[in-house]
Amino acid sequence: MSTAAVAPRYRLHHLAIALIVSLEYLQTMMVAFGAGRISHGLHATAQQFSLAAAGYAAVAVLMILSHRWWVQRLGYRTMLRLSLLAFGAGALLCALSQTAGDFIVARMVQALGGAAFFTASRVQIMHYRGRERLQAMLFLPGGIMLGSGLAPILAAGLLTVTGWQALFWVLLPLVALADYVVRQAVPEAEPVANERPDRLHPWGLALLAAGVFLLQWVLERARFELAAHGALLWSLGLLAGVLLLLHLRHEWRRPVPLVPYRRFTSERYLWGMAVYGVAYVVMSACGYVLPLYMAQGLGLSLLHSGWLLGGSGLLALPFAILHLKLMLRWPHLRRFLLAGALLLALAAALLAHSATGGGWQLAAGLLLFNGLFLPFFLGTTAAATFSHVDEQVFSHAYQVKNAMREVASALGLSWAVLILQQRSDAHLAAQPELAAGPLLLLAGQDFFYGLLLLALCIGVLLRLQRRFV
Repeated sequence: MSTAAVAPRYRLHHLAIALIVSLEYLQTMMVAFGAGRISHGLHATAQQFSLAAAGYAAVAVLMILSHRWWVQRLGYRTMLRLSLLAFGAGALLCALSQTAGDFIVARMVQALGGAAFFTASRVQIMHYRGRERLQAMLFLPGGIMLGSGLAPILAAGLLTVTGWQALFWVLLPLVALADYVVRQAVPEAEPVANERPDRLHPWGLALLAAGVFLLQWVLERARFELAAHGALLWSLGLLAGVLLLLHLRHEWRRPVPLVPYRRFTSERYLWGMAVYGVAYVVMSACGYVLPLYMAQGLGLSLLHSGWLLGGSGLLALPFAILHLKLMLRWPHLRRFLLAGALLLALAAALLAHSATGGGWQLAAGLLLFNGLFLPFFLGTTAAATFSHVDEQVFSHAYQVKNAMREVASALGLSWAVLILQQRSDAHLAAQPELAAGPLLLLAGQDFFYGLLLLALCIGVLLRLQRRFV
């Protein structure tokens, strides 16, 4: 559909792009921020709450990879409205949950709808051309950063004055608003129609479902049982990888697959996916560690932690605009990625020393991480990864990226849990008198030193790698 066709709803369509993606990030980060309160309210163990996250991610991956299949059969507007209905129903069920089992099922229902939002938001930008596409493009990171920034502030405020259920009740009026905007502004047709509709193959879908659910289960169990059942978990993880490779082989050989991997998996795309994966692992790990480090390690209040995390996230908005303008003027992708790696290293160093910095090091570290590293690193990666992808298969390429995001986020969470556990055990063995707060402070500092080393390694690899950028 041309730009002229959406002209009467031009601004409202921009709002739809920002609103639907902000919903996904808002709910994800509110749940992460309020994980402790939710678990306590449901009398759920850490393993049970973790299983809810794994269930959400597994369902999301299946829905993301079948995204365009649903669009081709329902139409974009209808598919998005049904997704909002499922997302809202899942939020309602979460708020009404009485047990951990109820909550796990409710989160899986929510994933049926929420999985569509990120891909749909990006694909809607394809309705525009030239300069108007650049203008529309800003609404995607704007929605992401608005949702990410408001989430800890809103969650902290709600948890201070009411119960954990409010984290889900507050989503319902936002879902109603999003439904109104989608109904008014989102066209039914795809921006770029495919000459042949995707085809869902039962055997390929079975391999995908088995591989995804097994992989998510392994990542969830690894957070708690890697030391006791390491060999079994590694074996099951390998089996999950084999199942996913068989799915890839099955789809690769089909003339009309569910996802035409062979049409976009260039070397450039694979390098971009690797960089994306590292960024999502880092984001997920820090999303788990930072609230704990600030509340239990540094002793900050819930509201103070929420405002620091949220404020630094909201400041990413102007930096995202600055990044886009700089890239348009100086399209040196590798330099921007190297700058992102340096920003991550500086952020990690400041966060590791924030206990002795009087507060300024914590604020500066959060600003560098949320406000600068994320827009510079992820924005540059997006520009490099998809620049050579044919518009006919752009939706598929973006679906695969978002499916990988779910897996990388689970991997990042497992990594963070294991690092904190291992470093806490090491410090406790050396100093048995340590209380929980100082123990988490030391373990958190070790995590950030490890993040600093990772950032430097990323910088070295980017400096040596020349084909991606």
